[in-house]
Amino acid sequence: MTVVHVLEPFASGVTTAVINITKQLPKIKHIVIHGSRMWVDEAANVQNKFPPGVEFIAWPFADREINLIKDARALGALIRLLKPYRRLPETVIHLHSSKAGFLGRLACRLLGISRVIYTPHCAAFIRTDIGSLKRRLFRFLEKVGGWFGGTVVGCGKSEAEIYAPLGKKTLYVCNGVALTPIRKAPFPRLVSFVGIAGTQKDPALFNEIAAAFDADCVPFCWVGEGPLADTLKSKNCTITGWVDKQRVDSYLAETLVYLSTSAWEGLPFGVLEAMNGSCALLLRDVPGNRDLVNSGKNGYLFKDAREGIELLGRMLRDQAKTIAMGAKSRNMVGTDYSVEKMGEGYGTIYTALAVSS
Repeated sequence: MTVVHVLEPFASGVTTAVINITKQLPKIKHIVIHGSRMWVDEAANVQNKFPPGVEFIAWPFADREINLIKDARALGALIRLLKPYRRLPETVIHLHSSKAGFLGRLACRLLGISRVIYTPHCAAFIRTDIGSLKRRLFRFLEKVGGWFGGTVVGCGKSEAEIYAPLGKKTLYVCNGVALTPIRKAPFPRLVSFVGIAGTQKDPALFNEIAAAFDADCVPFCWVGEGPLADTLKSKNCTITGWVDKQRVDSYLAETLVYLSTSAWEGLPFGVLEAMNGSCALLLRDVPGNRDLVNSGKNGYLFKDAREGIELLGRMLRDQAKTIAMGAKSRNMVGTDYSVEKMGEGYGTIYTALAVSS
């Protein structure tokens, strides 16, 4: 069996998902057709994170934003790249993210390829950094993309639920991470987050919550960097810059509460890694985050700064209960969000499609 993965963003959680799939399904031949986000990472560096044997093909003109000329060129290039696979038996096309989802489904329709699945990895029409008109346009384009064929496979339950009203059958396979040992500090104190300090992650809200607590008593830590890092200016907030995974794990080991202020999500790998690190969760109430919180058991959801401050204060006052919540988070990774379960889920879908026609 061959799976051809098509993705525009050769970076971030989308690529992490594809890496996990290729590692978990080594008996399948994987071909990755990808764009490039050079400002995030070099393509060669990203390729080195994949297991041996994966083949890579550059996708010219692929870009995140809508540009009719570039998108027409990207469509033409993708048709040429996918054409050799249209009559190969037991070949599945797996499209990742919105741009690949639209252009890929159109290209497959024009080529007569029917074994197609599409994983949005966070719907573009739930973004809050764009106006309502653009969100409606993105929603309409997703509906049009559904007319071209393919099955939507969300990266979590709430993502599948978002797409169900668009008229196509939806499935979901939850993102997963490896359950790895992290030596948890006996008395963790940090309130932390790991990721890019950009619009999606809303560092200004993180800072607002941090500023409500005594700078000498409650340490906050943003593990990462980004264009909006200068909004993290509360005296009790540390910005680490980019660090390797070993350092990330060391911060998670010291973390009591993992605080995510993200304005929109798919099913975030950062939160899953925090759960692996036995962190209690305090997550903004948005799709994706909702899947990962069993309220009162492994954490809480909050809607605004006021509620976030109130809930965090409660968690800090009862540290014994909050530490127990962190243990529940780790248990949930093993039962519901393991990388092995993620591989099994996609393997089942690929096999069913490959033998269907």
